[in-house]
Amino acid sequence: MSIASFGPSSRYNAVPVLTWTGEDGTVEVYLGRRILPAVDRHVAAEHRRVRRGERPDTIADDSYGDPELWWRIVDATGEADPAQISDVDGRLLMVPLPLEVSDDGHA
Repeated sequence: MSIASFGPSSRYNAVPVLTWTGEDGTVEVYLGRRILPAVDRHVAAEHRRVRRGERPDTIADDSYGDPELWWRIVDATGEADPAQISDVDGRLLMVPLPLEVSDDGHA
């Protein structure tokens, strides 16, 4: 079994691919843990009001031009469930700059 490499817009792009070998020689391939950045590390590219039920991928497509970057917005909110970012109509949502651009180099 193998895990395909992840593209540059994937939230798993920088996560290491690891292996574990069982006593019988069976090799298991898995992803290492993805550590979420602290919410206060994010810098806003923009703020926007969301409509109740608006999907993170459509917000990312509107803001970044790439629906696969939805995870950046969710990470910046600190919500565990992506659906929670638009559970309140009119919530002010931060759309962050990529940490690689806005951070101190510890992304």
